[in-house]
Amino acid sequence: MPRVTAAHEQEVRDRIVTAALRVFGERGFHGATMQDVVRESGLSVGAIYTYFSGKDELIRLTCDQIAARGLDELAARLARATTTAERLGIAIRLYVETIDEYDGAPGQVSLVQAWAEADREPGVREMLAGRRERLAGAGQLLLRQGVISGELPPTLDVDAVTRGLLALLDGLMLQRIEAGVAYRPAVLVRRATAIVELLLAAGAARPHHPEPVPTA
Repeated sequence: MPRVTAAHEQEVRDRIVTAALRVFGERGFHGATMQDVVRESGLSVGAIYTYFSGKDELIRLTCDQIAARGLDELAARLARATTTAERLGIAIRLYVETIDEYDGAPGQVSLVQAWAEADREPGVREMLAGRRERLAGAGQLLLRQGVISGELPPTLDVDAVTRGLLALLDGLMLQRIEAGVAYRPAVLVRRATAIVELLLAAGAARPHHPEPVPTA
């Protein structure tokens, strides 16, 4: 038999996770079955269970993938930014761009199903908490850069503000759902940017203490 390479195994795993993403996006975590994933992937039941233990593991992995893809893309886009205002603007736009879809797969909106399942699925709650911490780590780094550069107040509670901004972004996702066919991405970007502008204004308005002038 030909030897199965690590690259082939990873390709099959990615194919299964992508299929699960589509199924969960269409049917929800509770309504979807492993048979749905089998049909969507085009693989056999045995192939699915060779790589994954069941639906719970796929739920965790699909949501992890959403977060990981977003962080990788964010890092790439931030590389060309030079100010905190630009970095925060990039983060907001990327989040809004990926609410409905990302790279041909369901986007951030899939997480709404995960939040609905969290009370009765400890694994899902754990996954969501992990996502939150990964995003918080990236956000804290971004805000600390702003404090160091003087664009944000030195007294800024970086952790609290980061988590508040994450709550704002996830709240935008709910507003997108509520808007339905009237949804306009630019509206969500404007709302989030207005809050960020207040934060940056606080940094710009901090008291300036000139160096003392030596006396004779």
